[in-house]
Amino acid sequence: MDVLIRRSLVIFQCSLTLLSEPVRGSMCLNGPCQPGNEFCGAPFENAPKFHLMDQHGCGENDPNGPVFDPVHGVIHHFYQIHLAADGGHGPNYGHFVSKDFINWAQLPVAIWNGFDSSVWPPKKTPYDSQAIFTGSAVIVDGAGPGGKGPGVVNIYPGLCNQNKQDWPSCQTGTLLAQAIPADYAGDALLTNWTKPDYNPIMENTERDPSTPWKLPNGEWRLRTYNGMYGAASDADFLAGKWYELNNSSPFRTCECPSLYPLPPPTPGFEKEYEVAAQQGSLPTHVHKTSCSGDWWQLGTYDAGAPKTTGNFTATPGWEDLYEQQRIDQGAYYASKDNEYPSKDGKPRRINWGWAQIAPQSAQTLPRIITFNPVARCLEQAPLDELMGLRGDAVYAGRDLKLGDISHIDLNLASGVARQSEVVLDFALPQEAVTFGISIASGADTLDCYIAYEPPSDGAVTFYKVPVTCGKYKDTLRLVPKDTSVQLRIYVDNTFSEAYFQSGRVAMTVPQATLGADTRMALFASGPTLVQSATV
Repeated sequence: MDVLIRRSLVIFQCSLTLLSEPVRGSMCLNGPCQPGNEFCGAPFENAPKFHLMDQHGCGENDPNGPVFDPVHGVIHHFYQIHLAADGGHGPNYGHFVSKDFINWAQLPVAIWNGFDSSVWPPKKTPYDSQAIFTGSAVIVDGAGPGGKGPGVVNIYPGLCNQNKQDWPSCQTGTLLAQAIPADYAGDALLTNWTKPDYNPIMENTERDPSTPWKLPNGEWRLRTYNGMYGAASDADFLAGKWYELNNSSPFRTCECPSLYPLPPPTPGFEKEYEVAAQQGSLPTHVHKTSCSGDWWQLGTYDAGAPKTTGNFTATPGWEDLYEQQRIDQGAYYASKDNEYPSKDGKPRRINWGWAQIAPQSAQTLPRIITFNPVARCLEQAPLDELMGLRGDAVYAGRDLKLGDISHIDLNLASGVARQSEVVLDFALPQEAVTFGISIASGADTLDCYIAYEPPSDGAVTFYKVPVTCGKYKDTLRLVPKDTSVQLRIYVDNTFSEAYFQSGRVAMTVPQATLGADTRMALFASGPTLVQSATV
């Protein structure tokens, strides 16, 4: 499916390593970076086009506070943008908006280090003078326009100056603060964010506040890298009245934590999910962290008494899911999730990741998280709305037979393959066979494939087969009722996102910049039926 979306891209002249250096702000095209001057360089010629990527020419990293605004019906995606106002080193909060997950607009920087840009002249905020690191957004009742109804609140880690020149109580170098829309009713895209006078809400903390979660008793809790904090009610939350809950000992100490309820069932496995749910045996929550990769584990969360950390333990009968499982074996890190409404209004959990790819990183495609109780794993499928990226198919084949011939060249027109979506459905062979696709440009070749071997025991609940994409490897869980396996790849100039079996395995795979000569070919080591192949 040839992708229609095109975006202009701009170049960032500094590298991520500079962020740790004490500098006096960043230099943008027209002098020091500040509101109204936040472009760092010239547009890129060869870069991802249909993935979200900073359009200011300032490199990027973690997704921050992805959220759906229920007031204006707008999807917001914040991210770490590599620039800083005078006195800091950055990063700050970049900002994209959309109504449909397909068409996006880049807005000005939402939250700056060292001042509140919602007023002019900007109001100084010395407690976050150095940077605005990775935070979260959440919907709180009473945060809407005029203090009525649900609305968005951003919670972020502000970096203060540890030499205490401008914030004397700065000891750890990090604190927590909140930002809210400056004109909720009149600013439909929430371009202006203000920092309430009660900030900071907690001092001398660590980084990476999770999306807060609300307990049945009304108490809010959130995790940081190594701690946990609470607010007694919606009103206290909105007044910045938080308290420390000792530490988060039941949870793994890592970056970018998240805790959320067990997602809905993977399509096709609703019956098995419902049976387990009725028996009361399912895990209750997912706990996600980032430590040398992104990981999640499933278990039972007991909130405990008010003002305690609660407990997170293995669920009887599902103890294997308490072990850490890698979310994406590729160049993927610091993922951030939140709950969004689906087209029919039902809630769904969507996850975004930082794609560590050329030329200056990007955001992965949004992935919907579901639970497969038969394969005993979480799945992460590309969002259904992404089908809206498709144009007319440039290749469509059915019942293609590999074996007598070892490969089939798809013979795509010049320039098509380097920015495309390919969907392949393979019938599961009766014998051990390796099958997949090669994506090549010049001397560079990316092979994505399944090394299939039929299960030796027909009574197994699931079995594992090795899958590979480039240098990255994982194992794919197949269940007895699977008669085919799907490989879906989004190719976007400098990297690909590969999804095996609707996201039971996902990989973010960097590539050398693909040229107009990029070509695709199917291959197999033995008799294999390709039920359908579409580009």
